[in-house]
This record gives sequence, structure tokens and C-alpha cells, in this order.
Amino acid sequence: MRCSPVFSLRLLIGVVLLAGLSSSGPALAQQVAPDDDEPRYTMALRGVPLDEALQHFVDTTNEDIAYSNELVRDRRTYCRIRNASPSELLHCILRDTGADYVVTSDGTYLIVNAFQAPEATGRLIGTVVDSETGTPLPRANVLLADAATGMATTPSGRFSFPDVIAGSHQLVVTHVGYEAVVDSVWVPPAGRKSVRISMAPQPVRSQPVVVDGLQQRLPSFALGTNAMAREDLSPLAAPGTPDIVHSASQQIGVTLSQPRADLHVQGGAQNEHVMLLDDVPIREPTTVGGVLSAFSPQALRRIDVHKAGFPARYGSYTAGVIAAEHDLSRTKTRHATATVDPVSANLRTEAQWNQTGSGTGRAMATARVGVWNAYRSPALRHRLSTWTRPDPMLATWWVDNGDAMGQLVDHLSAPDLQFSDVHGAVQQELSSFHQLYVSAYHGSNRMRTDASSLLADEGGHARRFDTQGRTGWTNTMVQARHDWLATDRLSGQVQVYGSRHRSDSFFGMRSTLSDSTPDDQLDQVAPAPSGTSDHALEENEIAEWRARALAEVSLSPRYRLSASVAPTYWRGHVHMRNRFVGDINHEVRTWQLTGHLEGEASLGLGTTLTAGTRLTYLSAQQMVYAEPRLALRYDRSTSPIGGIAARLAGGIYRQYVTQAQVSNDGPMAAVPSMRFWLPLDGSLAPPRAYHAAADLRIQPASNWSVQWETYYKWQPNTLHLDFATLVDPVPLQDVRAAQTATARQQSDFMASGAGRAYGTALRVQRSGSRVDATVRAELERSQRRYAGRFEDRFVPAPWEQPVRIGGDLSVQIVDGLHAVGSWQGIWGRSWALRRAYYDYTPHTYAAQSRIGADLTRPGRQQLAPFSRVDLGLQAERRIAGVTVEAQLNVVNVLDRANAFDWSLGSDGSVDNPIVRTLPGRNVFFLVGLRY
Repeated sequence: MRCSPVFSLRLLIGVVLLAGLSSSGPALAQQVAPDDDEPRYTMALRGVPLDEALQHFVDTTNEDIAYSNELVRDRRTYCRIRNASPSELLHCILRDTGADYVVTSDGTYLIVNAFQAPEATGRLIGTVVDSETGTPLPRANVLLADAATGMATTPSGRFSFPDVIAGSHQLVVTHVGYEAVVDSVWVPPAGRKSVRISMAPQPVRSQPVVVDGLQQRLPSFALGTNAMAREDLSPLAAPGTPDIVHSASQQIGVTLSQPRADLHVQGGAQNEHVMLLDDVPIREPTTVGGVLSAFSPQALRRIDVHKAGFPARYGSYTAGVIAAEHDLSRTKTRHATATVDPVSANLRTEAQWNQTGSGTGRAMATARVGVWNAYRSPALRHRLSTWTRPDPMLATWWVDNGDAMGQLVDHLSAPDLQFSDVHGAVQQELSSFHQLYVSAYHGSNRMRTDASSLLADEGGHARRFDTQGRTGWTNTMVQARHDWLATDRLSGQVQVYGSRHRSDSFFGMRSTLSDSTPDDQLDQVAPAPSGTSDHALEENEIAEWRARALAEVSLSPRYRLSASVAPTYWRGHVHMRNRFVGDINHEVRTWQLTGHLEGEASLGLGTTLTAGTRLTYLSAQQMVYAEPRLALRYDRSTSPIGGIAARLAGGIYRQYVTQAQVSNDGPMAAVPSMRFWLPLDGSLAPPRAYHAAADLRIQPASNWSVQWETYYKWQPNTLHLDFATLVDPVPLQDVRAAQTATARQQSDFMASGAGRAYGTALRVQRSGSRVDATVRAELERSQRRYAGRFEDRFVPAPWEQPVRIGGDLSVQIVDGLHAVGSWQGIWGRSWALRRAYYDYTPHTYAAQSRIGADLTRPGRQQLAPFSRVDLGLQAERRIAGVTVEAQLNVVNVLDRANAFDWSLGSDGSVDNPIVRTLPGRNVFFLVGLRY
């Protein structure tokens, strides 16, 4: 979270002024019992306009005073004095304002300009770190209270105050989750003072509240961003392993589509946001909730989801940005942490050195591996078996004579899961002003399902289908970043990285289907031979190399600028092959130059304006694209309804890496579709979106908060796979006969469309020492228009969830034992049929004659409402120097059969669909050791 020091100062001034000058509030000055005949006073003024302070002086002391309005205009005073005479009090008020006084013969105080010699100044620089781990703390708020200025620390935890008046100053440092630090520092004249501020952790369970000086305020800079700390990333949210996807979906504005666990940010498609790890893109082609996922939660410190109206510095994507950071140190772990859940074993180790001196450093490594060969979770076996149940109508595409296969007689599957990932990170302080950070990650996922099924036609004649499906992907990234404090006002960062993603998917069927009778049962699953004639595949690779330089400069306490420049080189390749689109191959190599410029200004009265733009030169198109963005924020710490933070934001957003997905055309698809990424070539204009967003947060009490957000997105240009052109009306009977067609440009297989999304969300949260509760309610509409499809109308997006309501509850039973519960309900999900129906069958002659459903209006096919209740217990206890943690969870307590898609009935209509459901009630356990 970023916090503007100018906001803090302005707010502090306003609060003190209201408290002191309001007739209903406590007075800033009061008369105390005199020690002699002259009355004496105590006064505290912080940033109060000089003319108001002088008027308060008159009201308090009844002394005569004279001054020119021009003399006191735009001057503010800071004064704190006890038991002072009127003259001492006035001297305190005028100190450091450039004004002085003389006393006339009749005893009137006359305010005049002061003659002052230039004061000696020095510099104050420092670093803010975690007291237990020594980890630098970015975005900490540092306030030089008596100098009326403040700032936020850089990503490396640095801060700098140039031209500070020599002498003693009070330094106030705050950070979310840490105890505030108040300290006195001495700045030498014409010299430099370097300090190291250590902050003790103080975890908070509520939404962040930033403390600046002596006042609290709700930071508007947190609006438009959902922040999840490490505590939010590790709980089990589904049968399997803890998954950041499920954690992110608990935030308002972020939805999760079952069963693939695809994330969608405020109505956007899965391909319209990017996932970053240490600012490096990570591609995730498919997920299986709780099984296949990108990162180990043991490796991450936080995740930020930037939504509609996000600033220019966060990049170019039309829906949002999900940014994860590696966690270099965990305060409760001295050496290592090990956990075991139903599908994986996890290990984390860490080390630190020179924590009390210069050259401090720290390192961490994590490893996660699947345990499917040792333990096969019943819930996951059910899920994978359900996924591979054949669709009778789709199976007719794979039968030589085209007989309708209307009934499933028997089905067996043998799934196999293999996944692992490793993370590593090292941070080394090179000097007081230079820091080096290096991190790396490699993840590998493989899933295979062999299945055998008996399907009967209308005459009762059955055929056995033996199939094999497999999918896998790997991700690799490495990055190095150098942070430094160049001058008192300028900080810089240079980063270089490389990332590589590869994925492949295959579906195959025996070339000869075996005849059987309905009475025959399957006693074993025979894997399909590798040389199957009927098959579909998809392969994708994208590699990216980038260098980025970033600079931030504080022009004054009220104005800041940031700028960056980043050249990027891409290489991409995709290969698609199935009976409907034939065999398509495409490769692209390109580069671009991107930069951003962003300014931030405090307008006073708790208001901050942020304006910026991104400029991107695409070599393939030899064009420069601009993305201007604007945000206005408001903060007020006290009001009749509590603290208030508000944001209005908008701008233009483009996207230079496109993503599309290919539906699996097989009747038994463990993975219904695979997605691929490509950098844009010169044949397609980049997708474009216009954002408008408004956010409001109210904190009526310290343990209550209410957050509301609304947004509108208009997308005049979207990109998607051109099924209307690619699908052959007469599908291939033998895919081996297809000739590979090399697509020279992306417009040969991609098409442009349009989209719009709008919605509103409300969250009410109560945080306490024993009870935490959250209630969420969201409404959204997301619509798309696909070229050549659905009669060129806007239709509901496949991922749309129009109404969502949910809640979470955590109750501390005793110290170290919590009971937790959650409920989620979803209404209005459309596109109920398998995606292959919508993508392929409307464009084929034979399928059109057999299907009675109107596939041109996917909004009419709606799934039943989704509802799920989860309950659990979380325990933690320290035994002989080892902390033992455990979780017992019951998922879908009510054993509700929630549907995730339909297959058509034997008559080709939706009157009696065959429903595939998500797992029912399931109990699972997690145990971990930390030492």
C-alpha cells in the first residue's frame, strides 16, 4: 500500500484545527494557574494558518494585536508550549513563520516581517526495516512532524529528506501491520544524518489503516486494489492444496469460474489480466482448483489485485493486474516450515546474515511436490472422473457411421497427476544506499487421464470408447533488481528478467471402437495407444526478455514524479490441430519499447490528483500507442460517519500480448479447453478498453469497515479465436490427413470483437480480537460480441456471474484454536453447455440437424444457482520449540450437487440435460511443522 505524506500532513492540520477552533471541541490553548501576577497559557498548534492562530491568541489572552492580512497570508504555524506568558506565547506562534512582533507604547503587539539570517540545513536519510528479520519495508510512512513534511519509503525501504533545518527533529514512522515508531533525530548543519528505523510486527486482521503522526486515516491509495497478506494465502479453500487463486477470489471484484478455477477481474475475461511474480509475467494455461496452480503459497508474501482505473505505472492490460511478491522472511519461522495437505508436500527454508550491521542479507527457498502416487484424494478422484465422463452427443462426431450415442452405460477413469515447483530469492544490501534482489521460479504440471466408457445408441447397441487425455505446462522465470537511493530526492531501480512458458494438450481415441452389449461392464481401463488416428492437440510457447529502468523523484512534499522505460523482446509459437479447425501453425518474433510518466500532486483539503500515461512503440506495427490515465482521491479521518476514503479513476488501457483458448473437441475432456499466448504482430490492432471506476470506504469504528465499488468498462476492440472462419462445415474424419497450414499473420486465425462490463460490489467487515466477520454482495454484467457468431449480437460472457453473495466468519474458541466458516451463492450463470457446443456445432452441417437447442443465444441456457457452505477448525500450538499447525475442513457441508456444465440429452435438446456436478461433501486435513 502506498500512502501520500502530503495527505497525512493536510489531514493532520485539518483535524487539529477543527479540534482547537471549534466551539464544541476542546480548546487548543487554556489558561492555567499562574505562578505570579501574569497569566500563563498552554497551547498546541500543528499546521494551523497563521491568521487563525493569531485570532485564537487574541481570543485566549484578550491582548491587542495588529497586523496586515498580506503579511500572514499562506503562512502556517507549529507551536507547542506550556505555562507561557502572552509574549512567550506569541513568540512561539511566530517562530519559523518569517514574522516577528514589536510592542507599541500602548502595549499593542504589532506583527512585522522578521529579519532572519539563512538557517543552516542538513540532510536526513534512512532505512525502515522489520525488527525481527531486518527486511526493508517498502511504502512505510515517514513523517518529519516538526518540519511539516513526510514521504513513503521506496521499494527498498529507503527515505530521504533534503534541506532539513539543522537541529533536533521528531520522526514518526508507521506501516500497516507494525507498531508505530516515534523517535528524535539530530541533523547536523551542512552535514548528513543516516538512521535505521526498526519496526516491531503487529499483525492486523482488518483492512489496512495507516497512522500518520498522531492521527489515523483511511488511505484512498488502497482503493481499487485488493491486498492479500501471507496469512490470507495459506488456508485451505478447496479439497487439495492451498491455492492463491481461491484466496484472490475472496476479494470483491474478483470472481472464480468453476471447476477450472479461472480468475476474472471485474467482469473481464481470463485473458485480460496478467499475473506477475516479482514484476515478471507468469502464464497459467489451465488450473484445477486445489491441484494444478502456478505458485506455492509458502513462497509468497503478498498479492495485490489492481482493478479498474489502475495507475499507469502498473502496466498495460485491459482488465487488471495480479501482482505477487516473494516472501524472504517469516517472523515466526527460524529455520524451516514443512506442511502436508491432501495432494502435496511443501518445504520452506530461509537464512539471514549480518542483521545488526552493514551488508545485511537474507535468502529463502521453497519446494512443493505432488503426492498423488502416495495418496489419491477421493475428492480429486471424483472431480477428475466427472470431468472425463463422455458427452453422448459429442461422441457421435467420433463414430464412423454417425449413430447417435444417447446413454452412458458405464465409465471408468485412471487419472494421474504430477506437479512440482521451486522458488528461490536472495536479497543483499550492497551499501547503505544500494540493494540487490535476485529471484527465480520453476513450475511443472502434468495431468493424464485414461478412460473407458460404454455408450449405447437409441437401439440399445453399445460401443466402448477408450481414450487418453493429457495436458501439461512449465513456467520458468529469473530476475535481478537493483534498488538505490541516488540523491536526497531521487530513487532508482533497474531490473532485468527472462521468462518462458510452454504448454501442450492432447486428446486421443483408439482408431477402432470395440462393440459391446449393455450388459458388459468395464473391469479395467486400457490406455489408448500413442498412435491414435483420431486426436486433437495444442502446443504453445512464449518467451519474454525485458530490461526496465524506473526513477522516482520528490519535487517537493506536495509533488512527485515517476518515470520508466523498458525494452522487451518476445518469441511466440502456437500449434493447433483438431478435426474442426484442421492443422494451424504460427510463429512470431517481435519487440517493443514501453515507458510511463506519472505525476502526483496534493491539492489540499485531503485531495490528491494522480495523472499519467503509458507510451508503447510496437516494432511490428511501427506505431506508438498512448494510454492516458487519471485518478482523484480524497481522505478524511473524522466525520459524522467515521473515516472516509474515496477514489474516482479512469483512463485508456491496451494490451500487447493476446491470449485465446481452443476448446477440446473430444467427448471425454479432462481439460475442456487450453489457452495460448502470443505477442501481437502487425496484422491486429491491440485490444483497447476504457475504464471508469468509483470507490468509497467508510470506517465508522475502529473494528468496522464498509467498502463499496462500482465500475464500467467499454471495450471497442477485443480479440478471440475466429471459430466462425476456422471451423469446417464438414469436420475431418481422419486428422492425420490434415495438411499443416502455416499462418503467416495472426489475423488468419484471430478476429476482433467488442465487449462491455459493469458492476457494483459492497463489503461489510467486522474485525475483533475474538470474532472476525465479512459479508459480500456483488452485481455484474459482462457481455461480448464475437465476429461472425451469435448473429453478431452482444451475448452474456461465458464467465459472467450476475449475482454473488457470500460471507466469512472466524471465531477464536481458545488461544490457538479458531473455528471458521464461509458461504457463497451465485445466480444467473449462462453458457451451461460444454464450450465445444458453442464453438464448433453451430458451424457444422451435421450437428445443426441433430441439436434442438438454440446455440445462438447462450444466455438462455442457465445453470441452477450455486451454493456452498464450508466449515473448519484451525489450531496452532508450540511444543518443545516446534510449532505445530493443523486444519480440519469440511467442504460443501450441505452436500449440494452444484452443476458446472451440461451435456445435451439423446434428443439433442436442453429439456433433459445430462448434468456434470462439482464434488459433494468432503473432509480433508492439513498439518504443518515450523521451527
